[in-house]
This record gives sequence, C-alpha cells and structure tokens, in this order.
Amino acid sequence: MAILDDQKIPEEEVNVDKYSYDYWAYSNTTLMSVDFSELLAVNPDTVGWLYVNNTKINYPVVQSGDNSYYLTHSFKKTYSAAGWLFADFRSNFNNLEKNTVIYGHGRLDNVMFGSLDNVLDSNWYTNPENQIIKLSTPSSNMLWQVISIYTIPSESYYLTHTFENDESYSKFLNTIVGRSIYDFNTELNTEDRILTLSTCTDDGTKRVVIHAKMIKVEYRWGKIWKTKKAY
Repeated sequence: MAILDDQKIPEEEVNVDKYSYDYWAYSNTTLMSVDFSELLAVNPDTVGWLYVNNTKINYPVVQSGDNSYYLTHSFKKTYSAAGWLFADFRSNFNNLEKNTVIYGHGRLDNVMFGSLDNVLDSNWYTNPENQIIKLSTPSSNMLWQVISIYTIPSESYYLTHTFENDESYSKFLNTIVGRSIYDFNTELNTEDRILTLSTCTDDGTKRVVIHAKMIKVEYRWGKIWKTKKAY
C-alpha cells in the first residue's frame, strides 16, 4: 500500500510571485507526496499517482507500450473488465511535453474514472477547491489548475501530444478552452503544460474531458525537494 503524505511547503521555499492571483489562491494547497517504492515493486509500469478532489479518483497511474493493455488489466496485471488508469503511451512522464494524457474507464460503479463525470456538475466546477488536480510521479509532485471541462464525440485532436510550433499550440489551447462548459478565467501561454483526463460517458457515445495547466511543481534531486512556480 502506498503511503500518501500531504506536505505544506514553507513559504520561503516557494519561488512564486506573491502578488499573483494564483499564489494567493493556491499557496496553501498541499502537494501530494507518494512513496513509489512499493508501487513499482508491484508494477514497474507505474508512472504516477492521480488525485481529483470530490471524486473517487485516487489511484496510481500506469503506462504500457500501447493504449489497449490496461483497458482490460488491473494494476497487478491480472484480467479486469474495469482496467486501470493509464497514461497514453506517447506521454513522457520523465520529461513532460505540452499535453500529458491519462485515460480510464467510465465505470457505473464509480471505480477508475467512473466518477470523473462529477466534474460536469456546476456544484463541482464552481468550487475552487475542486479546481486543483494533484499528480505525483517518482521525480516530482505537481498541482494542476483546471482550465476546461466538456463532453465531445470521440476524436483525436484534444489528445495531441506534440505541436509543430507555438502557433499550432496556441490554437490548441484556444480550442480546448473555447469548448469548456464553464469559464475558468485562466491565463494561458505557449509555455504552459497541460494535463488531460479522458473517459467515456455512461452511454459510451461521447468523451468526458478535463484539461488543467501545471501551476506548481516540486522536484526531487537526491533526497532534496525543491519547489518552484510552473509557469
């Protein structure tokens, strides 16, 4: 069983602009720290741990060489119709690219991404405490601020990982924000990194999609954690 510890970061160790809105809103939000040693011993495919507030999403994330294996396999690699939360095989968790994507089944029993549709409820997305997603990896702890939530028929555009230039990435950012059912009023630029969570709706006809931008990251060098503003 992994050990999760919420860690307050001393104010003097946080290199952020104290006059920015994001600092005041999120400086007291705890980062999530996960002991990955046990997780990796059980499954070497482990790349992270994901937590989404006021959902049941609080799971390790795995990654294989394709986007099909963990549709039908559990964390322990046994057959399971529920599958597991898995990163797109194109996502690089050692060096995050512009868009990092995580999938999971939208189960009616609310396991895996079954509760991700909670984010479509106005009571969820208007609560600032829910607008921060926590992601931990063996090398970093991160906070991600929600920028867009929507449903859409199955497509590949929002799953784009790399972009030819800043212009194409800027167009991507404008597109996904323009789709949102709620205006999160967040500033974006081509230096931002995006986290995308995707699952099927209950009837399987559409996808529930949530995008968030990285706002804080804490890196591990040896046994020392260093925190900095992510944008």
